[in-house]
Amino acid sequence: MNSDSNSSTGSQGGLIGIFCNHPVAANLLMAMMLMSGIWAIQQLNTQFFPTHEENFAQVRVLWSGASAEDVRDLITIPLEQELRDVDSLKDMSSTSTAGVSSITLELTEGTDMGEAVDKIKERVNAASGLPLEAKIPEVSRITRYEQVGRLLLTGKDSSRVDELRGLAYQFERELLDQGIAKIEINGLPEERIVIEVPSYELRRLGLSLDALGQRVEAWSRDVPMGIIGRGQTSRQLRFQERRETAAAFEEIPIIADQQGRLLTLGDIAEISRKPKPDQETIRYQGQPAIELTIKRTDKADSLESADILSKWVNETRPLLPEGVDLVLFSQNWELIQGRINILVKNGLSGLVLVVMILYFFMASRVAFWTAVGIPASFMAALFILYLWGGSLNMISMFALIMSLGIIVDDSIVVGEDAMSRYASGVRSSVASLSAARRMMSPVFCSSLTTIAAFMPLFLVGGVIGTFMHTIPLVVVCVIIASLIECFLILPGHLTHSFRSMGKYNPGHFRKAVDNGYIRFRENLFRPFIGFVISNRWSTLAVAFSIMLVTVAWAQSGRVGFTFFPSTEGDRIYLNVGFISGAAPDRVKEYLANAEKILYEIERESGEQLISLLVTRFGTTEGDERSTQRGDHLGAIRVELVPPDQRQTRNSDIMQSWRNKLNRDPGVEILALVDQRAGPPTTDIDLKIFGQDISQIKQVSESIKSVLSDIPGVSGIADDIPYGKEQLVLSLNPSAKALGLTIDSVSRQLRAAYDGFLVQELSDGYDDLDVALLIPERERNALASISSIDIVLPNGRTESMSSLVNISTKRGFENIRHSMGRLAITIKADVDHNINNANLIVKTLEADILPSLAAKHGVTYSFEGQQSTQQETLDDMQMGGILALIMIYLVLSWVFGSYGWPLVVMIIIPFGFIGGLWGHVLMGKDITVLSLFGFFGLSGIVVNNSIILLVFYQRFRKSGMSAYNAIVEAACSRLRAVMLTSLTTIGGLTPLLFETSIQAQFLMPMAITLAFGLAFATLLVLFLVPSLLLIYENTLAYLVPDSKQIANQGGSQEAKA
Repeated sequence: MNSDSNSSTGSQGGLIGIFCNHPVAANLLMAMMLMSGIWAIQQLNTQFFPTHEENFAQVRVLWSGASAEDVRDLITIPLEQELRDVDSLKDMSSTSTAGVSSITLELTEGTDMGEAVDKIKERVNAASGLPLEAKIPEVSRITRYEQVGRLLLTGKDSSRVDELRGLAYQFERELLDQGIAKIEINGLPEERIVIEVPSYELRRLGLSLDALGQRVEAWSRDVPMGIIGRGQTSRQLRFQERRETAAAFEEIPIIADQQGRLLTLGDIAEISRKPKPDQETIRYQGQPAIELTIKRTDKADSLESADILSKWVNETRPLLPEGVDLVLFSQNWELIQGRINILVKNGLSGLVLVVMILYFFMASRVAFWTAVGIPASFMAALFILYLWGGSLNMISMFALIMSLGIIVDDSIVVGEDAMSRYASGVRSSVASLSAARRMMSPVFCSSLTTIAAFMPLFLVGGVIGTFMHTIPLVVVCVIIASLIECFLILPGHLTHSFRSMGKYNPGHFRKAVDNGYIRFRENLFRPFIGFVISNRWSTLAVAFSIMLVTVAWAQSGRVGFTFFPSTEGDRIYLNVGFISGAAPDRVKEYLANAEKILYEIERESGEQLISLLVTRFGTTEGDERSTQRGDHLGAIRVELVPPDQRQTRNSDIMQSWRNKLNRDPGVEILALVDQRAGPPTTDIDLKIFGQDISQIKQVSESIKSVLSDIPGVSGIADDIPYGKEQLVLSLNPSAKALGLTIDSVSRQLRAAYDGFLVQELSDGYDDLDVALLIPERERNALASISSIDIVLPNGRTESMSSLVNISTKRGFENIRHSMGRLAITIKADVDHNINNANLIVKTLEADILPSLAAKHGVTYSFEGQQSTQQETLDDMQMGGILALIMIYLVLSWVFGSYGWPLVVMIIIPFGFIGGLWGHVLMGKDITVLSLFGFFGLSGIVVNNSIILLVFYQRFRKSGMSAYNAIVEAACSRLRAVMLTSLTTIGGLTPLLFETSIQAQFLMPMAITLAFGLAFATLLVLFLVPSLLLIYENTLAYLVPDSKQIANQGGSQEAKA
C-alpha cells in the first residue's frame, strides 16, 4: 500500500517526487556531490590571488655604449612611430636607458597574443634608420610567473664566487628537472673575456684598437671551405682556429717587431675573464651570495611547487661543499597556506554557528538534514568551480565563507515549511513534496535575483576585475549546488526522517523553544507589526529619515573611502641612489651603516623584527618593471617576522629607520618601500607630460617636495633619475682638415672605452663576449680622453686634445614615454592608518597641480590605483544599473506585475544603511570590497521580501483583507526570515572579529553583508509590509474597479 502511494506521489511530483520517495536516490546523489568535490579539491590550483592574464608584449633593442638620449632619438622614437597604431593597442610605454631601448605594449583583453606578437614583429622589421651598431630588435610576449620562494647560495669568502657559479647552474638544472617552471639567477655577474691593450702599445705599433680588433678577429675563426675528392675519398676542408679561452687568445700573432721577433697578443695585452661593468652583486651576512628566485606558471599549484622546492632543499643541504650554505626565504607559499588556514578557521567557526542556529530554531531532524546539505553543496560548488576554471585562493575561500548562509537559505525555507505541514498532520511524503513544490517558485526567484545581483560584477574590468571575478563565480556555483541539494536531496531526507520519527512529539527543550517563539510572535511581534502597518506613513517617514541621516553622514567625509585596502606585508625595501658616476664604495658604506641602524631599531623594540636581510649592489629593489641598474645604486631587502607575531608595525619600523638615516651629500634616491599584499598598484601614481625633460623633472621635484611634507606618505620617487655627467665632443677645424669624420673618430673611441667586440662565445652556461679595449685604469681616468691617440687616414696618429672641443652637460639615467609622449611618473605609498590616498589626490588636484601645469606648460593624469579606481567605479555603476534591471525583470516575470517588483526593490537602498553604519561602528573605511558586498546585499535582501510577498498573495487569494494578509504573511515567515538572516550573519561573524592582520582587507565586505543584512531584516519585517499596504491602497484608489479589497483592511486597522 505504501509503495503504491509512494509511486503515485513520485509520478505526480516529477523529478522531485522521484527523489523524494526513492529509498536511496537522495543519498546516491549526495555521495556523488561529495566525491566530485573531493576530487575537485585535489585538482584545483592553490594560489594567493586568482589567476589573471596579462596581455603584454615587449620590444627590446641593445646598443652598447649609447646614452639614454641617443637611444631615445635613434631607436625608441622610430619604433614608437611604427607601433603606435598596432591593432588592439591599449597602452604603450617605453624606457630608453644607456645602451637599451625597451618598449612595452599592453593589448586589450581577449586579444590573440600570438597573432599580436607576429604583427608587432612585422612593424618592427619595417622600421628603418636604426643604428647599424645596434643589435637586432627582440620581440617577445611577457609571460607571467608567480614567485614560490627564493634561495640564497652563500660562501665564506669572495674567492668562492666561481664555485658558487657552478653550483647555481647545477641547482637550476636540478630544480627545472623536478618540475619548477622558471628560475631567475641574480647576483651572478655576467662575464666577458677582456683584452686590454695600453695606449702606449697602440702608439708603438701605429694601430688603432678597431684595426687591432679586426686582426684578432681574423685569427679566431672556424671557417668551412667546401669538400675535396669524390665518393668515399671525399673530405671536408675547414679551419678550426676559434679561440675560447684567455690563454688561447694570447697566442694570436700580431706583428713582427724591429728585431724580426713575432709579437703575439699576449705580449702587448693583458687578457683575462672579468665581470661586465654595472653588474648586480649580493651579500648576505657580509658574505657573497647568489640568489635563485623560484617561480611557477600561473596555471601551476603553489603548494605543489613549494613541496618540490622544500624536498629538494632538504636533500641538497647535506651534500653542499664545506663553507657553502643554502638559505630558503621569501616563501610566498607560507603566506598562502597561512591565509588560507585563517579563512578555513573562520569558515569552520562560522559553520558551527550556523549549525547551532539551525538546531535552536528548527526541529533537530530538520536541522540535521539542513546542516548535512552544507558540505554536500560546498563540494558540488567546488566541482562546478573546477569545471569553470577557478582556483582555491583567498578571494574564492572568502566567497565560500560568505556563501555559508546562502547555501542553507533555500533548505531553511523548504525544511521549515515541510516541518510546519508535517506537524499539522500531513503525511511525511506529502509534507516534504508539497513544501518543495510550494517553495520552488519563490526559491528559484530568490536564486535568480541573487545571481542577477552578482553577475554584473563580471563586467568590472582591469586589474581589480581580474581579481574579483571569483566572487560572483563562486556565488553562482554555490547557488546551483544549493538548488540541487534543496530540491533533489533534502525532500528525500526529510521524508525518510519524518517516517522514522512517527508522530511529531518534540522534546522538552524543543517545546520550550517553540512555545517561547510562539509567545514572541503572537504577544509581541503580531501587535507590533499591526501597529507599524496602521502607521505605515510614519514608518516610511522614519525609514527615509534614517536614510537621509546616513547619506548626510557619508557626504560629510566622516566615512573614508580606500579603494583597495592592502594588508601589511612581511618585507620592506630600502633603495639608495647616489649621483650617477659616484664611486661604488660610497654605496657600500651607506648600506652598511643602514644595516647597523636597522639592527639598533630591533634591539630598541625589545622583540625580534628581522627574519633575514639581504644587501644588493648595482640595482634597486621592488617592482621589476621599475627596477633601475647602475653601480651608483644599492638596496636592502628586509624580511620581517610575520605581522601577527610582533607588536611593532611596518610603518613604525620604516619611520624610525627613516629618521635615523642621514641623507649624505650626493644621495639622490632614498626610498623606503613597504611591500603589501594585493593588486600591483601604488596609492599615488601621478604622470606628468611635457615637451622638455628638464622641465618635467623640475615639476616632479616640486611635487615630491609637497608629498614629503604630508603625513603618512612614504616611498616617494620618480622614474627619471639624473644620469652621469656627459662629455659632449665636437670635431674642430684641424680634425676636419686632416680628413677625420665623426664616424672614424667615434669608432676608435667606442673601441677604446666600450670595447671592440671580437666574437661571442658560450661556455655551456654563460654567453661570453670577447672585447678589446684600453686598460681599466685608463678608462677610469677622465684625463685619458685628451691624451688618447687617434689614427688618421694617412696612418699617422694625433692626440685627441688637438682634434676635438669638449663641453659638459648633465644627462638622465633613463627617459620614459607613455603612448609616444615624454612622461615622468611620481609614485608614493600612503599609510592608511594615518592618511587617505583619495584625500591627498583631491588636495593635489585642487591646490598644487593646476598652478604647476600653468606655470610650466605641462599636463598630468593620475594613473595606477587612481586610474584603476575610476575604471572600476564606472564599470560598477553600469553593473549596478544592469543588476537592478535584471532583478526587476525576474520579479516581473514571477509576480506577473509591473508594480509589485518596485515594492520589493524599494528595500534595496535601505539595505545599504546597515552596511555603512557597520563600517562606522567597526572603524573601517569603505573599500571596493564593500561595494562588491553592496551588490550581493541587494540580491540577498530582496530574497526574504520575495517569499513574504508570495505568502501575502496566497493569503489575499484565499479571501483575506490586505491588512490581515500582510500581518499573517509577516507572522508566517518570521521564523524563516530570522533564520536565513541569522545563518548568513553567523557564517560571517568569526571573520568580523578576526584579529589577524592578513585577513583585514576582506573585513569590509563581511561588514557590509553582516550589518546590512541585520538592518535589512528589520526592514523586510516592518517596512515591506507598510509598503505593501501603501501600494494596495494606492492601487485601489487609482483603479476603483480592481479586485482589491483594501477597504476591508481599514476596518481591521480600526479594530487593531
